[in-house]
Amino acid sequence: MLKILSENQGIISKWSGGITKQLYIYPENCDFKKRDFKFRISTATTELEESTFTKFDNMNRVISVLKGKMELNHLDHHHIILNPYDIDHFSGDWTTNSKGKVTDFNLIINNKGVGDFYFKEITNNEIHNLNFKNRISFIYAISGEILINDSILKTGEIAIFDEEKINFKSERAKLFYGYVEI
Repeated sequence: MLKILSENQGIISKWSGGITKQLYIYPENCDFKKRDFKFRISTATTELEESTFTKFDNMNRVISVLKGKMELNHLDHHHIILNPYDIDHFSGDWTTNSKGKVTDFNLIINNKGVGDFYFKEITNNEIHNLNFKNRISFIYAISGEILINDSILKTGEIAIFDEEKINFKSERAKLFYGYVEI
């Protein structure tokens, strides 16, 4: 399976600090509001200078900044300042306060699952490989076009795949790539 989902296919909803766009949820027939998903990938805008993140009990979160600068204070845990493409891992159970108006990229994983994502900048049509066995993997195009096998992923699109090995390349692109064990 290799699916490419365009930016305009995402489900948009409001949260207390801004707007979120769901890029992908698994299983695909689950209901985000019921919290019955194994994982969810989204982007969000924080439109307030200060906000408190929505809690996701019994879930783990991975977040990065796409635009802007964000200061996170995970009460009784750690404090971090995220610039574009910096990544933070934290529990959805934690009280998390945020400072900064940003656009971010999020992965929320049910506590029973394992997953992560990474930032990569690629140039000169170098071929890169992803080898994630027994996992659902993804590539999110931050900028540029990425050739994945025989498909083209454009800025703002996400590719979802469960194939064991994926090859990709680009003249120039920035991306997040990651996986979730299911």
